Amino acid sequence: MRRILAVFILLLTIFSTGCQSGTAADEQALHVAALTSPLTLNPLFLRDSAAAEAAGLLHPQLLVTDPVTLTPQPRLFTSWQVGEDNLTYTFTLHEDAYWSDGRPITAADVAFTLQVICHPDYTGWLFLPLRYILGAEGYKQEHRSPLAEGELPGVQIIDEKTLQIRLKEPYAPFLSMLTFAPLPAHLLEDVPVAELEAHPYSQELSVSAGPYLLVDWQRAEYLHVRANPHYFLGKPAIENIYYRFIPNQEAQLIELLAGKLDLIPTAVKLEDIKTLEQNPDITVHTNPRLVYDYLVINSQKKDSALAKKEVRQVLAMLIDREEIVNNILLGYGEPLYGPLLPLHFAYQQKDNNYKVDLAAARRLLVEAGGTDLKLTLIYNVGNTVRENVALMLKEKAAAIGLEIEIKLLEWEAFLAALNNGDYDLAILGRGVEADPDLSFHWHSQSPGNSLAYHNKQVDQLLTQAVTTSERSKRAKLYREAEELIIADIPAVWLYARQAVHAATARLKNFTPHPEAIFFNVHEWTLDAQEETP
Repeated sequence: MRRILAVFILLLTIFSTGCQSGTAADEQALHVAALTSPLTLNPLFLRDSAAAEAAGLLHPQLLVTDPVTLTPQPRLFTSWQVGEDNLTYTFTLHEDAYWSDGRPITAADVAFTLQVICHPDYTGWLFLPLRYILGAEGYKQEHRSPLAEGELPGVQIIDEKTLQIRLKEPYAPFLSMLTFAPLPAHLLEDVPVAELEAHPYSQELSVSAGPYLLVDWQRAEYLHVRANPHYFLGKPAIENIYYRFIPNQEAQLIELLAGKLDLIPTAVKLEDIKTLEQNPDITVHTNPRLVYDYLVINSQKKDSALAKKEVRQVLAMLIDREEIVNNILLGYGEPLYGPLLPLHFAYQQKDNNYKVDLAAARRLLVEAGGTDLKLTLIYNVGNTVRENVALMLKEKAAAIGLEIEIKLLEWEAFLAALNNGDYDLAILGRGVEADPDLSFHWHSQSPGNSLAYHNKQVDQLLTQAVTTSERSKRAKLYREAEELIIADIPAVWLYARQAVHAATARLKNFTPHPEAIFFNVHEWTLDAQEETP
């Protein structure tokens, strides 16, 4: 409460600064906070959360997922048919979908985008699920032109609004992976794929087709977008949105309370929630996310004691997830004991395989010869939840004679330490897909397997699961794989944290989505600002 009072005092410092709302147009504008500016506006090269959020404003997805069930839903693709062999998918594009220069969005645009993703010079992350398209791997290995041209055997344009995609083998998560946006072929087909990420299009977005169109991008200040009058799902009700880059959470809160911000997505501090809920001008929204935090264990370091499963088990026996959720997350999350999240259809609530038991952990540590062990734990600056988890773990470890040194690192130094393996333990988050397929992070041959985890039986289960169409059978296979992964202790899962958003009470129809803050932005409305005497 003391900090909130201090915030109100600071409000006086901003009344004469920031974005003023002196005109009727400005009064109807929505101001949304972001911690950083996006790195790109190109939807095929989203490497940061700000770029992913901005993409939701500026680009139409081929498909979306239902905010509750996570099942694939129509968007640019209005319908699809799946062949009896589960290999052939026929998609129909929305009849009223147009690029902002008046050209229709066609099957040729989608085919071109698929060729970009499968091109050998493409450096984004989308190829992994699309490698199941017939001929995709051969195209990536053998294509010699710098352009995304030629034949991709599994992609056939039927007519202007119909596209057929054939897979080399059944791939159950395929539809849920088609949540990216297409590129305008008529504008970019003559651009070498290697140059697309740095191309002016990725910064200026001269042609797009999302619910909003780019007006101005001031890199250090804001992204200004205006409602697309020809958006195929209908022109959004809110005319202007300013996506403002405010890297300090305190500053965001100050501007929200002063009426200079209308929405703080996801980044609301837990200690501020109760006070904000009592403010009649603010509405607090929460929703589950497809993200979890976990304790990363670096067992690949030479001569590391963490290579012993017993030592990793000791760490698992020190962490009380219930305590973390209740006392640190203040109830805004769920304890997590494996890589499947509560949103996944394969999720099954489970107990901790390794009960919190300090006496047993001490005995196991002695048996493993780790009584003189000293471990380094890293986490990133600015995350008080992870800081408190680190301190809790350090205290519990000290109680059994295990020394943990905590290192707080700036984000770039934190990423460098992770990439270089310069740590023993780390606390960080990991985003996952709407489909429960665990292959990207846990299959031994996946480029996303950053921990170099390897279990042949897990590989077999995951391979079998993606080729199985029946959901109940897939769920069983993923649960079996999860149990094996948990037993190997390559990491210690901590919690699935809820997203907490603070918005002006004037904002209506805001429906938080586990994957995208601007999921239904075209349906949002903003009540008129009341006049003050």
